[in-house]
Amino acid sequence: MSCCGSRRTSFHSQTVSATRSGKVSYRPPATVEFEYTGHSQLKVKGAATGVVYRFETHGQRLPVHGADAPSLRTIPSLRPLR
Repeated sequence: MSCCGSRRTSFHSQTVSATRSGKVSYRPPATVEFEYTGHSQLKVKGAATGVVYRFETHGQRLPVHGADAPSLRTIPSLRPLR
């Protein structure tokens, strides 16, 4: 059985609102800071924006576009800080 904990965290950090017409609009947070916990270099492409994020050293922190945050949360060596 798998755990959905990281997806649950991702969902709670996003903003969803309803308009007067009843349509739901989705707005991800502007940025989410990630910390690299690996020991070599890591280059990852954000699934939503296509931005390439380069983590050079252990402990490095980078701001990530909110729309890319859910895909980066699936990478074990990256830890979201909020």
